[in-house]
Amino acid sequence: MAAKRSVGLVLAMALAGGITAAGADAIGDNNICYAQFAAGDYPAAIDYCTRAIDSGELGTDDLVTALLNRGVAYKSTRDYERAIADYTEALRLAPEDALLYQNRANAYREKGNIAPALADIEKSIALNPDSAGAWYVRGALAEALGNGTVARRYYMTALGLDPDNETYRNKAFGRGAR
Repeated sequence: MAAKRSVGLVLAMALAGGITAAGADAIGDNNICYAQFAAGDYPAAIDYCTRAIDSGELGTDDLVTALLNRGVAYKSTRDYERAIADYTEALRLAPEDALLYQNRANAYREKGNIAPALADIEKSIALNPDSAGAWYVRGALAEALGNGTVARRYYMTALGLDPDNETYRNKAFGRGAR
């Protein structure tokens, strides 16, 4: 309980600007990384995640989280090689993490490497068949392969798992983003 409070306090202080880069520890940097990521400041997220990762002070779960967050930030800046490298390193530490496979599949897809993307998304779905995001990525891969009928089926599966998601709804019913 105290750990949860201290993490929340670190995050709250980070958001309020109460922690400077020099005064933050690895967990603080990891939390600031997430806050920057959530705010859409991907270069800052990459910087704080890198500090946390390079510190050598993170436990396995926190290191996986930092690698995941930095990977998403890299992908958001279209640095697919670094995103894939971070997801791969995180998977070395957490080989049964469906979200990591999903994210790496999406980075491979956006890079145009469909074969490894397909292998990763199938692994993600095998680990967590109830992940709407994985089914969405599987649909995007089918679409990239030119199979709209199969893509729609995967998008419908994603929508069935997350019926309030407008992106999934638009893809399932062939509408553009609103």
